[in-house]
Amino acid sequence: MRSIRHYTRCAVIAALTLSVSGAVAFSRQLHRYRSTASACIRVSMKDHLSGPAFSTIQHEASRIWLRHGVALTWTQQSAASCDTFEEIVFDDNELIRLAGGKVDTALARTVFLGRSRTIYVSAPRAFDMMTQLREKFVGFLTNGERDVRGGRLLGRIIAHELGHVLLTTMMHSKTGLMRPVFGLKDVLSDDERLNDLTPGESNRLAMRFSLVPFDPPSAPSVLTRREMTR
Repeated sequence: MRSIRHYTRCAVIAALTLSVSGAVAFSRQLHRYRSTASACIRVSMKDHLSGPAFSTIQHEASRIWLRHGVALTWTQQSAASCDTFEEIVFDDNELIRLAGGKVDTALARTVFLGRSRTIYVSAPRAFDMMTQLREKFVGFLTNGERDVRGGRLLGRIIAHELGHVLLTTMMHSKTGLMRPVFGLKDVLSDDERLNDLTPGESNRLAMRFSLVPFDPPSAPSVLTRREMTR
């Protein structure tokens, strides 16, 4: 399995919401909030990615975060309507530089420097996993299948990295989207529990972006309880 590792300097993290030019459309309600948070992503491409693979990346990352009340928009221009603006760089060579010149198993790293945040992703390392997938599980993959499976893996990796920025934490959870290790099961599985946030992470996100659920809590507030017990 390949891991997602993080490089941190001066971890001052600001809120993130994503927006997309050529927006990814979703036809049904996918979150439980009255409104969504918003964020813009600007992408720099040093690695090679096909159009279908990049479209799959956008769709998968956007789909995952919309489930949690964050709408992603991918744009090359600054958008004043976005809550925050984030950089994603597909550059395997930069990952090697960040690892001190060594090729490690990291598929992505998030660099915090002052108030800036940059997510570096390796497309070649992710697609190298397709070779293992072919050998171990499904035999020959057509170029189209490889693009979709590799794009799905990269979309989930990017969604994880964005989680660190959105949740303002470098901590990992044991399960779900914020677990530290991604592997072949992330290429094969359609189990949405792999993309879940823990209750604590969901609460942290809702507080950070003032996300209000459609169904308000049924329990009385602390003030009400106090009044009722006087």
